[in-house]
Amino acid sequence: MMKKRMVYSMVLLFSIFLMGITISSSAAPSTYVHGIFSQKPLYVLDGTTGNMLTATSGNAIASWTENPLASGNQAFFNAISEVGPDRFEFRLVSLGSTTADQIFGKFDIYKNNVKVASAIPGTVYGLSQPVGSYFKFYSSTNTWHVSGYITDRLDY
Repeated sequence: MMKKRMVYSMVLLFSIFLMGITISSSAAPSTYVHGIFSQKPLYVLDGTTGNMLTATSGNAIASWTENPLASGNQAFFNAISEVGPDRFEFRLVSLGSTTADQIFGKFDIYKNNVKVASAIPGTVYGLSQPVGSYFKFYSSTNTWHVSGYITDRLDY
């Protein structure tokens, strides 16, 4: 009788242990911090001339957190593209919001190290794509653009 109770108790304890593992693993949070890197720029739309230009070299980085975070959203975006003798830089200066795929905010744009657009609303999107795909930035008026292939990413 005592041996039977001991076996029953062990089986019950083991069952509770397995249920705890199942519940805790199903409640694990998904990734919500992301980063993409690009060393292969594609295009720049020059808002001062209206010309769509093919980039010859450049780099870009985006890092962001998804909604909702109790501590608030965070994001960083910077893209530099060389087009012939011209150098364009796009900087996130004020964050609006983020999703798994997009950064909404205000951006400063520089051409040859001179600020040509200040705090313009825009969106960086395509950020959830795999390596080999591309991201894009467009100003809300579609007068400025930069894009590039995603060459590396980190999600955690």
